[in-house]
This record gives sequence, structure tokens and C-alpha cells, in this order.
Amino acid sequence: MSDLEKTKTTRKKKPPTQTAGVNGINAHGGMGEAPHEPLQNYVNWQKLIGLPAFEMFVFEQSGQSAGATADEWVKNRRAAISDDMLYKQYAEWHKNKGLWAGESPAGDVI
Repeated sequence: MSDLEKTKTTRKKKPPTQTAGVNGINAHGGMGEAPHEPLQNYVNWQKLIGLPAFEMFVFEQSGQSAGATADEWVKNRRAAISDDMLYKQYAEWHKNKGLWAGESPAGDVI
């Protein structure tokens, strides 16, 4: 039997080649590429709650004095309007008060 006379079997199409890779630092835009999702600003709420300026903000916004009830108000407010929005409101209030000219809303010296 010659090669031409042999019955040919039909070949199945192979699935695409699978590759595994590591994105590493490049996944976060470390190699000059922008990240896919913007990174949210981190707010250290425990630090803020201890600042006199933030205590005054909470008192004026909620009518509550500092302490456990103020912590609860901050927690509920963060859940209701988001961390970014609460911090933005506080930063605007801080700027408008003008009492801490050499200090950022987070308590850092400018």
C-alpha cells in the first residue's frame, strides 16, 4: 500500500497555546504605564479623629462632642458618602476655617 492509498485521519484543531506570565510591578503602572483603575487616596482616619481640627469639624457637623459617639458618627458618615467625599468636605472646612495655616488637613506641617 502506497502513501497515497492510506486513509488519512482528520486532525482536530488544537486549542490556542496557553501561557502563564507574571505582571509584577508593571501591573501597577510601575514601568510607565498608567494603572487600569485609579488608586484611591488612603486616609488614616484614626490619626484624623485625634486631631483637634477634625474634632471641631465633627462637632460642628454632628453636634456631638469628641469620643465614642464621634467615632460612630465618622464611621456612619464614611459609609454613607464615602471616604473620599468625607475627607473632601473636611479639607474644604479646614481651608475655610483658616485656623491652621501651617498645617495640612491631615495634620502635617506644610
